[in-house]
Amino acid sequence: MSVLERFEKSVEGAVNGVFAKFGSKDLQPVDLARALEREIDAEAMPVDRDRTVAPNEYRFKLSTPDFDRIEQWGSETLANELADNLTQYAKSQRYAFVGPVVVIFEEDLDLTKGNFKLSAESVQGNAVPVTTDDQAQDNPMLEINRSQYLLTKEQTVIGRGSSCDIVFQRLHYWMAIRLRLAAPVSCTGLHRRIRSSPAQELTTRL
Repeated sequence: MSVLERFEKSVEGAVNGVFAKFGSKDLQPVDLARALEREIDAEAMPVDRDRTVAPNEYRFKLSTPDFDRIEQWGSETLANELADNLTQYAKSQRYAFVGPVVVIFEEDLDLTKGNFKLSAESVQGNAVPVTTDDQAQDNPMLEINRSQYLLTKEQTVIGRGSSCDIVFQRLHYWMAIRLRLAAPVSCTGLHRRIRSSPAQELTTRL
């Protein structure tokens, strides 16, 4: 099964199959996923021999019919699924980020159905997805379900909302998180605050 096929199944489950109700000629989540992969490939920039940095914030401008359809799918859920898929793609290409991957949808009254515009930029964030083996290790590292993040600020918020530094749509209270620390850190998520001292590893459950 290809990456995009796995993504399509993941999205269908996440939005309860809503997008399957629309015709095959309508804009589909997999179309957006392909566009994101093309955009990241086009915009990724080598900064030295072993490091290529890619934009982490992606903004779709959509026609009114397509924007309304995405609202029916569940725009926040779809944005999170697209961001997760793009993070995994970046890992396969060894692209690094300066912040978490974010996907944003906006309505553009001048666009016709089926057409969209996509722009990308790098935006510094509190948590950086670990996508390469040689990323700096001088920051605390957070691991949730095998996904790793470098924590670049004193406090990091984990949760389901789009305002969180690290967004996990399927967070559960039994989820274990692990911190490998090089500096003091505070993480807040699902009513549980975790603090620890430098130079130690801490495992807890939300």
